[in-house]
Amino acid sequence: MNNQRKMIPNGDPFIIAEGKLGAIVGLPMLVDSGNGHTEKTFERFVRPPGTRIIALRDKTIFLQKEHRLEAKNGFDWRLPGGKVVDSFTEYKEYLGKTMPDNMIIEAGRKELQEEAKLDSNSITIFKKSVCGASVEWDLYYLIAIDVVDHVNDHDEGEEIIDGKWFSFDEVQQMCLNGDIDEDRTVATLYQFIETQK
Repeated sequence: MNNQRKMIPNGDPFIIAEGKLGAIVGLPMLVDSGNGHTEKTFERFVRPPGTRIIALRDKTIFLQKEHRLEAKNGFDWRLPGGKVVDSFTEYKEYLGKTMPDNMIIEAGRKELQEEAKLDSNSITIFKKSVCGASVEWDLYYLIAIDVVDHVNDHDEGEEIIDGKWFSFDEVQQMCLNGDIDEDRTVATLYQFIETQK
């Protein structure tokens, strides 16, 4: 079996068109189709990464009920989370690079404080969920333990209706019946809960 790569990077990514949330980015590549490498440029929509926090307390996970336009019932139970940076302009320096773990963790902690009114000094990265080949919108799933209540008057501007702690079994059932509708979160919650058995 030939393990040689068929595509290899051929220069730095470059911006083709940019908006507030993201940009179409050109990716210069050398592609081998059997007759040697040829230069090609692939396009990808790139959006800065986000966070989702699995906050734990006594074998329960914190979820919040939010109004969501894309949800089938108009709302969804979600993990607290949000953007690592607020705009694509702030993300440009990381294009084609890995963001520092401490930056991701601090952004997740800020969302936990502001959205869920919770805090933790023990947050780690559980996994990075990659969206796909033509769209880059990574979600970092973080684990927060030793979670405590946090007083915060910040208004996120999001319609968060409720927040509650649910047992692992309840969370899995919510994933099955569609109360938790974000597919990547459903998969990650199942993976996480399996690691706790």
